[in-house]
Amino acid sequence: MDTEKIISLKNVCMYFGGIKAIDDVTFDIDKGRLFGIIGPNGAGKTTIFNVITGMYIPTSGEIYYRDQQLNRLMPHTITGNGIARTFQNIRLFEDQTVLDNLKIANFSHTKYGLLDVFLQSRKFKQEEERIEETSMEILKFLKLERLANKRAGSLPYGEQRRVEIARALSCNPEVLLLDEPAAGMNPAEIRDLNQLILNIRDHYDLTIMVVEHQMRLVMEICEEILVLNFGKKLAIGQPEQLKTNPVVLEAYLGKTS
Repeated sequence: MDTEKIISLKNVCMYFGGIKAIDDVTFDIDKGRLFGIIGPNGAGKTTIFNVITGMYIPTSGEIYYRDQQLNRLMPHTITGNGIARTFQNIRLFEDQTVLDNLKIANFSHTKYGLLDVFLQSRKFKQEEERIEETSMEILKFLKLERLANKRAGSLPYGEQRRVEIARALSCNPEVLLLDEPAAGMNPAEIRDLNQLILNIRDHYDLTIMVVEHQMRLVMEICEEILVLNFGKKLAIGQPEQLKTNPVVLEAYLGKTS
């Protein structure tokens, strides 16, 4: 059966002055895949996410979401088209409630105009009810409904991580990018996160990309992994293939045997 490519990078470069953060990287991601990106610090992992989501305009090369080129689209346009992300450093609206964080993320999908807001029209009220209902469904799925009215910035670190994932899901994405979702978590939390990511992929029928330093998470759940080093693609393949790849072991683990 033919696979459907949903994200494609073709000879993408991202230079900052003389620094080659991404250096001629090419790869495709099939729809529905759980795709990991690993590599040492400074390898270009988060920069890949930033060029896909419009945070950076690549120096050269092409980025596609299905058949649509993303190179010069604004981040909010890319998000509205179906690509959402979390960040390495949590970026919640800390003074807003958990529920409001999700409702704000739904803004690009609202179906009322400014006049509806001023007039408090029936369309406005129905749409606000829909947004709240959808947001609560996401919180329930992530077992966060008890926190709906809590201030986001008051939550423990691990719960803030989950809220950020919930907020990304509120953008109604087809592709979800998770930037180091296991950062700061203990082994038990990482096990729970592994299962959560798998459940999210299956429940919402998503393609998921994961940048992560936690090798256990990547190796256990990702079906295909890209290995970067100094901005270059070292290897790409299934976890079992990469575990015995001497080039990967030397670059990422610092050993060849």
